[in-house]
Amino acid sequence: MTSYQVSVRRRGVSPLGLTVVVAARSRDEAAGIATALAENQRGGMFESGRVRSLGPAGARVAVDA
Repeated sequence: MTSYQVSVRRRGVSPLGLTVVVAARSRDEAAGIATALAENQRGGMFESGRVRSLGPAGARVAVDA
């Protein structure tokens, strides 16, 4: 598993940009996880943008800022 930093953006009337760090097997999987998390936490329809690899996933602490 690799950690990825994914930028997601909410479409529609109230746009919102977020950056999410997720652990996944591929860039596509990371984009899907980040999009699903953003939609679940913030509501609305999100689309993924830039996906950047951060290296092997280790024990990390999740922070909601």
